[in-house]
Amino acid sequence: MKRIFTLICGGLLAFNVAAQTKTQIKNGAILHAWCWSFKTIEKNLPKIKEAGFTSVQTSPANTCLVGDYGELNLMSEDLTGKWYFHYQPTDWKIGNYQLGTRDDFISMCKKADELGIAVIVDVLPNHTTPRISEIKPEFIEAVGGLAKLYHKNSDHQIRNYDDRLECTTAQMGGLPDVNTENPLFQAYYMNYVNDLIDCGADGFRYDTAKHIGLPDDPKDEYSPKNNFWPIFLGKESINGVWLKNADNLFIYGEVLQGGKSREDAYGKIMPVVASSYGGILRSALKSEKFSAKGLKDWRHPAAPENIVTWVESHDTYANQGESAGLTHAQLRLGWALIAARAGGTPLFFNRPKGAEATQFPGVSKIGDAGNDEFFNPEVVAVNKFRTEMAGEPEQLVNGNDTSLLAVLRGKRGAVLINVSSTKAQKVSIPVELPDGTYVDHATGKNKFTVQNGTLTGKLGKQKIAVLY
Repeated sequence: MKRIFTLICGGLLAFNVAAQTKTQIKNGAILHAWCWSFKTIEKNLPKIKEAGFTSVQTSPANTCLVGDYGELNLMSEDLTGKWYFHYQPTDWKIGNYQLGTRDDFISMCKKADELGIAVIVDVLPNHTTPRISEIKPEFIEAVGGLAKLYHKNSDHQIRNYDDRLECTTAQMGGLPDVNTENPLFQAYYMNYVNDLIDCGADGFRYDTAKHIGLPDDPKDEYSPKNNFWPIFLGKESINGVWLKNADNLFIYGEVLQGGKSREDAYGKIMPVVASSYGGILRSALKSEKFSAKGLKDWRHPAAPENIVTWVESHDTYANQGESAGLTHAQLRLGWALIAARAGGTPLFFNRPKGAEATQFPGVSKIGDAGNDEFFNPEVVAVNKFRTEMAGEPEQLVNGNDTSLLAVLRGKRGAVLINVSSTKAQKVSIPVELPDGTYVDHATGKNKFTVQNGTLTGKLGKQKIAVLY
């Protein structure tokens, strides 16, 4: 009886820890360790924890295209770095030459678990590499042959993003569109994600999620029914096999807004990215105007607790290059806003090492850690503020003009953001904080005063103050 009791308690403990992990991801901050190897992540986990991040997101762990440039795959300005090769699957097994082996992944997850850091894996069932000859023969055989691997509509590029059948079954970016409704593929892919879970994964980021149809979307001729999402969100099984620990995983989708993306429908079944807000935030940083009224609205139909936010993503930086010109200071200012707010789950994209405001400065190789901005005192202070303020209501308030914004969290704390690159700000803002002197957690020395419901002090140009 004692042994049975121990087993039961162990099971309950495992469930409670898993449930807590999902909550810590949603309420905490994600570090996107972009292009870091599993060994590099493991080595830096203590630093990631010290920086106040509660989870780390890896690049895709699946078998991927090697290509013609050898194994180093330098990241360089002309994009010959092939960072995107790990977004071109050749099989769905854990481990690739860019990030490391399955054993490396297990070791990383074990260390993360010891430190209380959750692991999110970037996964991409939507497409394969266009180099069909590189796809593993055993995978092709397992899904019923090449004819059953892709949608019928995958013989051409998406012609109209407002056409849902085109959007969910035709090629995106020249990448062949997998028939994600093929039961043989679903069974094969389920083995992959369940193996990731067994090895220690706590959640997944679904790449190109809006290109995988919802149950009520039009069906491809080769698809019996659009049931990918019910299966891989744990609502249905495939051949009697269920997604493991489904209720306690943090799963979010890259549903980029624009065209007929149906972000409202996706947002009802899982957290999704607030890509439009990211664009508005970057514009606000460039104009040096942080309007409380303009930035309060997340520009998304999903509930605030069901969105993932960012200042920039790996696509806006590395693929499109649209955000690459932002300076480190601008990125920190934007991070202070999204991480200090009550809604959303913020993701911090780790850029490669080298000159700022430059795409691919030519220092980092794939597998290396990026720059140290994730450990900047301002970023760390805001991360810890976010944890401290869990459950507190938010209010966005401008100072004398829209270059100064305060994120107020109930009666407990405030983050001040001065986006002006030319002038310091005299702060005078109504707050509900108790009277007293507050020392900025970012600098450890800058002081502010609250008296009779008014916060006063001085904030330098392009600076952040974290008060609680």
